[in-house]
Amino acid sequence: MDIIKPKSIIFDFDGTLVDSESLYTRALIHVSNEMNALKNVDFNSLAGYQTKDIDNILRSQGHYIPDNFFKEAEIYFYKILDTDLETFDGVMESLERLKDIDIVIASNSNIDYVTNISDKKGISKYIKGYSCHNEKLKAKPEPDLFLYAFELLKNYNNELKKDDVLIFEDSLAGIEAAEMAGIKSVAITNTYSREKLLEKGASIVLDKIDEIFNYIEI
Repeated sequence: MDIIKPKSIIFDFDGTLVDSESLYTRALIHVSNEMNALKNVDFNSLAGYQTKDIDNILRSQGHYIPDNFFKEAEIYFYKILDTDLETFDGVMESLERLKDIDIVIASNSNIDYVTNISDKKGISKYIKGYSCHNEKLKAKPEPDLFLYAFELLKNYNNELKKDDVLIFEDSLAGIEAAEMAGIKSVAITNTYSREKLLEKGASIVLDKIDEIFNYIEI
């Protein structure tokens, strides 16, 4: 593969920069055990999806979901978030090396959560903007978040083309959204296997985020 010279980058947040998806999965499993419900569900396979999508998937599979299941999972998630959330290895070093490139975060999470965690973890100083799920922007696997992130980046370079941008993702839903948006994706095996990410359409698959410097020139 030829060396890529990106002019801008779009990062997913949960599961790509911060290890929050594993915490949410942990919360789902914890509440499942506490309520003695959904015991045969592989919650790891649902990483990267919004809560409402997980709810829809489980119901479509015929699972009974107890009242307040997701509310209790959210409470437990935020409890462990304060003490257990970490950035992935190589994230801060990579952001520092990319500091002269315009970067936007595109996340299925709400903007208050993303900006709050970004501030706490020292990520926000590298970020030019945030494209987060709301009533106007559909969640991944729809392409809305990436298309809006691209428009944010064009504010800093109005000649920017989609071929000038790389999207970093960890989830299958994110890779699908990137493909629908028409932007090359770099997948990191934080959540899914290399095989599944390639099958979904990732252009490059990494085991650690800082391996990207084997593929790009900045």
